[in-house]
Amino acid sequence: MNMSGEVLLSMFIYISGVVILLFQWKHILNIMLSFEIMMLGIIFLFLLSWGLYSDDYSLMMVVVVFGVCEASLGLSLLVSMVRVHGNDYVKSLNLYKL
Repeated sequence: MNMSGEVLLSMFIYISGVVILLFQWKHILNIMLSFEIMMLGIIFLFLLSWGLYSDDYSLMMVVVVFGVCEASLGLSLLVSMVRVHGNDYVKSLNLYKL
């Protein structure tokens, strides 16, 4: 697979994450999984573009660490929300409660 095919694959991964986000927004877990798919597409594209110009992958590791940190934070917030509300439906959240 040449470079343009790999870029198209990473763009397809990102667009599929956006499509999942648009059509599967009923549960918070589905929203978080679509964010992870989009992050995977960005990491793959960044790895391809950075790998052509440099052999130093320390910046790539920073991006991956931020992705892991946001995933663990999102999972802990999901567990906390399920304990408080009893489910992970988006409709059950009262964000504008006074």
